[in-house]
Amino acid sequence: MRPSDAGIRAAVGAGAQCFDLWRIAGRKHLVGAADAVLTVSIGSRHARILLDERMSDGAPCICTVPLTPHLRRQLAEFQALAGLLDGRTLCPASNRSASRSGLLHLRALQALDAVQAGASHRELAIALFGLEAVRREWHADGVMRAQVRHLVSRAEGFMRCGYLGLAGLRQRDDGAHGDEAGH
Repeated sequence: MRPSDAGIRAAVGAGAQCFDLWRIAGRKHLVGAADAVLTVSIGSRHARILLDERMSDGAPCICTVPLTPHLRRQLAEFQALAGLLDGRTLCPASNRSASRSGLLHLRALQALDAVQAGASHRELAIALFGLEAVRREWHADGVMRAQVRHLVSRAEGFMRCGYLGLAGLRQRDDGAHGDEAGH
């Protein structure tokens, strides 16, 4: 869970859930007195919760979240946080499918490993796409063969400093080989 700035405020009235610090699973770290920040860690996942200065263990509370343009996308994170406050552990990272660019980066790095290990382009295609697909679609001027050549070229570009852009350490060159727009 990406650290969120969800806040928990002391509440008055019926229907509010009671705050129970010891019901929250994971390692807890509390910093500050007024408007304290509670950080909860379970493995590599973390949640950051801002506690109102009137908050105390067992007190009725409400949870507030920041309104952002990305609220719908953050819904799963907020649901995980609500579960955490209710005594459940943080859910594993979301099961959303890999992005197209993420899959392309993964395959390019697999191609680099295979080529450096001495695999042929056909062997690489079998590893990436499966034996049956290669039997059906591998031709001298076929699309699959072109995809493999493109992945190898892209991987070699990553090896020659392109990995810095992937890691966010350097602006990527918009004209980098193998990273043409629309692909």
